[in-house]
Amino acid sequence: MTEQSAKRIKVVLQWLQILDNLEPAFKEKGEFRFRSKVWGEREGGTKIIQQTQFPEKGYWSISDHPAWNKKDKLDRVVFEGEVDEHLVVEFFGEELDTFSANDQLDHYQREFRGPVEGWLGRYGPGEDLPEDVPSDDPESMTNWRICYIIERA
Repeated sequence: MTEQSAKRIKVVLQWLQILDNLEPAFKEKGEFRFRSKVWGEREGGTKIIQQTQFPEKGYWSISDHPAWNKKDKLDRVVFEGEVDEHLVVEFFGEELDTFSANDQLDHYQREFRGPVEGWLGRYGPGEDLPEDVPSDDPESMTNWRICYIIERA
């Protein structure tokens, strides 16, 4: 494999934050479950797909109150592998309901193309965009936020 070809990277979820617990006002916390789907392509079009569910069992009780709405220091590897000039990172979240359909959080997707070196860094609300870019930050959705890093493995 040449220096210009596939690079081994990993995507690490650092934290997530709930902005709306999707519950009635009298219920302090929601029951949340999350999953990621990260995929890349190798030379020749071979796709590498890795999916992760977290927590692995059950759910996390998370409030939307600013003092208790962040699940911090997760450091969860959601992808590790060799990719070539294309990577797609997706996160899904849902608030579990007993007597009705689960509430889906906004779907997160970000696509990376070009040299892998250009993707390395931290992706969180306001962290990777120049100041003159409008506030349409992909990591800050209407009902939740995420932060992850892409680094060499």
